[in-house]
Order: sequence, then C-alpha cells, then structure tokens
Amino acid sequence: RGAAAAAAAARLRARRRSPSDRFSEMLLRVEGWSEELDARHAAAAEAAAAPSRIERVLRGSIVGGRNEEVVAALRLCYTDYKPLRLMGDLIFSLMGKLMRKSGPS
Repeated sequence: RGAAAAAAAARLRARRRSPSDRFSEMLLRVEGWSEELDARHAAAAEAAAAPSRIERVLRGSIVGGRNEEVVAALRLCYTDYKPLRLMGDLIFSLMGKLMRKSGPS
C-alpha cells in the first residue's frame, strides 16, 4: 500500500510541472534509452535476430528526439493541445514499461 501511495504522489507532482518541463524530461529519458537499445541490438545481432517492431519505434523516437525541427513541432503539440498531451503521456508510459522489462518484444 505504501508503494502505491508513493507512486500516486509522484504522478501528482509530475502533473504539477509545466507541460514544457515534462516534455523536456521525456526527451532526456528517451535519449537515455539509446544505450540500452544499442546493447540489445548488439545481442540480437549476435543471435541473428531482427529488431522487434517496438524496438524500431523506440529507435525512431530517439532519432526524432535529436532533430531540432521535430522536437519543436512535438513540443508545440504537447504543450498546446491537451488531448495530444494525454496521448503522449500514455505512449511514453507504455514505452517506459517496455524498457523496464527484460527487452521489447
């Protein structure tokens, strides 16, 4: 019960940050996933396995996060349009869960 309350409190604090700050934090987290995906890719290459669909989506997110024009457009959508922000939060949450697992499937 204590862990659930702490998680709920963390979500509430996250909602109080500005959308722009939350977007910036997401970009940093996605960039951090790059090294982990590189390690997974190397292991998959040794096993002659093709990257999974979700891994390709994550890699595309990383590449997009390095393009200033893409970042500016996504930041505008995320900060100015609440329905898109909600969807962005959902997608980011799902990607985070996948990264916490042993590997994307």
